[in-house]
Amino acid sequence: VNLLGSIPLNSKNELDLRLKGDQRFLELVGNLSNKNFLFKKGNANLRMLIKGFIDKPIANGFLYINEGELEILDNNLNNLEATLIFDFDQLEIKNFKAINDKNGKISLIGTLPFYKELEKDKKLINFISENFQLVGNNISFGLDSNVLIKGSFLKPIISGNIGMKNFFVNFKTNNNNDSS
Repeated sequence: VNLLGSIPLNSKNELDLRLKGDQRFLELVGNLSNKNFLFKKGNANLRMLIKGFIDKPIANGFLYINEGELEILDNNLNNLEATLIFDFDQLEIKNFKAINDKNGKISLIGTLPFYKELEKDKKLINFISENFQLVGNNISFGLDSNVLIKGSFLKPIISGNIGMKNFFVNFKTNNNNDSS
């Protein structure tokens, strides 16, 4: 992982960072994520130029993952293939496909701005899942979805269809004040 450039102490000055990394970059993210993200294997290539101001940076570059395997929370993603393009004030997901341990599928494709919706281009990201099992500390369910995310990452507008099956929620808490 290589990080070159400067981060200003004064918020009126601009960022100037260059980031270059491989799968070790994703391992670093995992180490910083408090065990919520773990990159297990695969090939990755990251190149990014970050400019703008600290409160509203812009990025130009890409992230490519091939034959990846990672864990997000308690969910394994296998056969991960991803190509993401950071195009200044928007993210373009050229490809993001993975399966989980139970052969559920997940995919994302499309473009969405980071901060504000672009007037001319009504950009969106399409999130599709098929029999994708989501697991957390107190929850588990199968997910079938076709969801559109419009607007921006800062102010998303979400529409579409979500189906859940085999839903489980554990409402017990870990404190000693449980009443039976």
